[in-house]
Amino acid sequence: MSPKKIAPYGTWTSPITTEIVSGSSLVFAEVCANPTNGSIYLVEGRPAEKGRQVIVEVKDEESIDILPAQYSARSKVHEYGGAAATLSPDGNLIFSDHSTNGVFSLSPTGEVTEVLAGNPKLRYANFDVHPKASNLIVAIQEDHSAPLLVDAVNTLVIIDSETKRAEIVVEGADFYSQAKFCPDGKKLSWLQWNHPDMPWTGAEVHVADWEDGKLGKPTKVAGKAREESISMPKWHVDNTLLFTSDRTGFWQMYRYDPQSGETAYLRFEGFEDAEMGCREFGLGSCTYLSMDENTLVVTYNRDATNGLLLYDIAKNSVIELPTGLVTIDQCALSKVSSTKFVVIGATLTAPEALYLIDITKPTEKKLLKTSISVPLPPSIFSQAQTITFPRTHGDVGTPSHAIFIPPQNPDFEAPAGSKPPLIVFSHGGPTSHVSPGLAINAQYFTSRGYAYCYPNYAGSTGYGRDYRAQLDHNWGIKDVEDTISCVEYLASQNLIDGSKVGISGRSSGGYTTIQALCSFPNFFAAGVSLFGIGNLRALFEDDPHKFESQYGTALIFPENASAEEKERIMFERSPCLHADRIESPLLLLQGDIDRVVPLEQSAEMERILKEKRADVRLVVFEGEGHGFKMREHLKMAIEEEEGMWKRTLL
Repeated sequence: MSPKKIAPYGTWTSPITTEIVSGSSLVFAEVCANPTNGSIYLVEGRPAEKGRQVIVEVKDEESIDILPAQYSARSKVHEYGGAAATLSPDGNLIFSDHSTNGVFSLSPTGEVTEVLAGNPKLRYANFDVHPKASNLIVAIQEDHSAPLLVDAVNTLVIIDSETKRAEIVVEGADFYSQAKFCPDGKKLSWLQWNHPDMPWTGAEVHVADWEDGKLGKPTKVAGKAREESISMPKWHVDNTLLFTSDRTGFWQMYRYDPQSGETAYLRFEGFEDAEMGCREFGLGSCTYLSMDENTLVVTYNRDATNGLLLYDIAKNSVIELPTGLVTIDQCALSKVSSTKFVVIGATLTAPEALYLIDITKPTEKKLLKTSISVPLPPSIFSQAQTITFPRTHGDVGTPSHAIFIPPQNPDFEAPAGSKPPLIVFSHGGPTSHVSPGLAINAQYFTSRGYAYCYPNYAGSTGYGRDYRAQLDHNWGIKDVEDTISCVEYLASQNLIDGSKVGISGRSSGGYTTIQALCSFPNFFAAGVSLFGIGNLRALFEDDPHKFESQYGTALIFPENASAEEKERIMFERSPCLHADRIESPLLLLQGDIDRVVPLEQSAEMERILKEKRADVRLVVFEGEGHGFKMREHLKMAIEEEEGMWKRTLL
């Protein structure tokens, strides 16, 4: 073994190239398996194909494209999409095509049949096929006939593949998701919620009889606006309904019996403070499975770290499956047989991949496909650490959380006594979180000698409802304060050079980034905002998309705030109106067709800063929406960001 080279942090050479991070990395969107024959299908996003989502069949370690090249299995409902494909009892896949909005049936051998003709004003997703009458498909329909995005109409429809028509069966609520037929086909369940709730602040699960092609009177099973969030209702094999509720303060498992009308709490002893549900931001979340009448496989999230549990319903007992997975996607599980399932997840030392797990021997998980197609030496990877630190701003002394990744490269070490520069990444949401599974974007920088950190600030999921609620009325304040507290903690522990810290973030994380530069001038050496928010008034009032059109209400305004108070808050927390405070260089990266955070947000920020002769640069990526999907743009974004850090942190 050759001796390590001595070189300053941030200057190390790495085999993790921009080409690997951009073009050679796949995005695993969802997985579905057919328990009758063991077939496994993966929906994967490909930057090299301009973000096209392809349905592939995975056989052992080989994957075969079965979706013809003119289609992309990607939905547009809620703008964020998700749940673009599902399996039918006849073995075909039902999917939504991104370019046409049409609904199609895909055979295992690649033949495509139109189910519902595309209409530019109608979007479909979250399909479930009737177990006895496979021509009947329940789905979300989002109608954009009205001129404004905010006036879209969401309903549940039954699509008949024989007549090629869609009929509305449930309407009246602002939003719907997770509609599913029970195994005997005699009942339908679904989630619904209304403004100003998001599904993770208050959502209800309903059940109704399905007989002779008609839906009976619905029964509300659980959930309450602003108070109780229900997620992922799914029918058990015995026609009882499973779901998660956060009524205890954590998303826990429950079971509803339609015959008796009773709901039972499924207590997972030792995991009462873990989350078994999730923030259903995208459609189609699936974090648990019914393996047989008595056995469940359940993903849990404790302190933003995932794991898998095996639950025995009869014995009310639980054991943890030792798989090593610490990050598990929300649309990540599918049953292959009564003892096997597939899961999309990452470990501390391996990036996101698709695995086959046998519950009788879980340590022997089988790698089916990795999201990184280029082999990399394991020694280049740095293991993430979960940390809890005391707040030094805001609610001083109370705990907040983060994921910290130190620099690591087997070929280099820094000069003695030096400390690494830090890149802080503010997650989006703002009520999402980051888990410690290996992320190639962070490893790109840690392998070059940067430390990397993801603050899971107040409002993040993974720590219970009370922690999520800490951000209510305080967006733009507590997220920033927790980020500053995190950096100060890392510096106090001699883990970083506190004078060389950059901050970046996407979407709401971009807002946190810019707001931090305004609120704490000179604290950060530079900032990089990816499709971030600069003007709250414009975000709320300039035709916001429906799903998030009232999301900011609870995040920004106290209850019963007057119009005058709302004006004051929007002014105080819009960084574009206080750009004179920004002292650090700012890079803005933005897609030109983003309907969630429109281009004008970044363009306005650039104009104002340029008028003040500030150090600002805006890069616009043509054809990109909310989140970059094309290889060339992903590559350019990384290069632009790295250029900023080289200029300001080294």
